[in-house]
Amino acid sequence: MATQESTQVPRVPRLVRGSVVVQRRRCGKPNCHCADGQELHETTALSYSDAGRTRTLMIDAADLAAVRRSVERYRQARAKLDGEADAGLATLITARAATRAPR
Repeated sequence: MATQESTQVPRVPRLVRGSVVVQRRRCGKPNCHCADGQELHETTALSYSDAGRTRTLMIDAADLAAVRRSVERYRQARAKLDGEADAGLATLITARAATRAPR
């Protein structure tokens, strides 16, 4: 019998596409320390593209390190896949050139 822990979705998936960014902005309150534009409020977010639009997802401080690791794992996996695809393309080009008759 499975426990509840093993069936729960992890808070942060193993791979996450996007970039961790820090947004700085004013809150709009006239008496806040950010009103003069010197000390703005900071929020950490995940910026990602969805159907051609840039979206942001706020990240809890407790999840920040895990999200950064997931983004880095995604980038490493993507780089490895791109390298394998480039090697496959080079092999296909070489094989095709070898079978073509010289002009």
